[in-house]
Amino acid sequence: MTLVMSGETLRKSLARLLKMAALLATWGFILFILAMFTEFIMAPWDTAITQPDIGTWQRTLNDFFDLGPGQWLVATAVVLGNVYIAFRLWLKRNRLPWRFIINNALFVWLLFPLMMLAFRLNSIIFPYPDVLYDPNYRGYHLSIVPGVVALAVIAMWFMVQNRLHDKRKRKRQSEDVARAPDVSRLVDGEQLTGRQSAEMDNSLLQDAHSQ
Repeated sequence: MTLVMSGETLRKSLARLLKMAALLATWGFILFILAMFTEFIMAPWDTAITQPDIGTWQRTLNDFFDLGPGQWLVATAVVLGNVYIAFRLWLKRNRLPWRFIINNALFVWLLFPLMMLAFRLNSIIFPYPDVLYDPNYRGYHLSIVPGVVALAVIAMWFMVQNRLHDKRKRKRQSEDVARAPDVSRLVDGEQLTGRQSAEMDNSLLQDAHSQ
């Protein structure tokens, strides 16, 4: 019996470790992917031969997301938001479902091809001039389409993950309703008891008058 219990405990511990490793792996991969796409989107002059003058808002913003902490700041904020959702879900369920980890993996799987399509669409909307080098081609107009696509995919990902928490809340509310006593039956029972008492009192009065 002790061996069976220890084996079951070991199996559960290994499952928790596997789940935690998978969760950390998805967060690490998401952090790297988002940091990479942040630089592509928010630092359009990265590796460019000519860049805006130092002190202009374009150069300041470009350097912040290229050389500064901006590249990792956005990615870290998004991952921490997902960590917060996971923490809330764990508090409610006392465990983290595999579906949450699978959704993280699906987010990366969906984000990467959609961003490639966004960059491809960008090159169609803003084609490169038929010259060897155009110093005025780079700019934040190239960030609109990829930025909108990235924000849309991240918002959809957060909505899907939040639904796991809301689904659990709705399930718990339905269970509470099912366990709640039927008030209508209680009221009917009280009315029936009252009628029975009144009938008994009337019969006693009738018997007293007859005597």
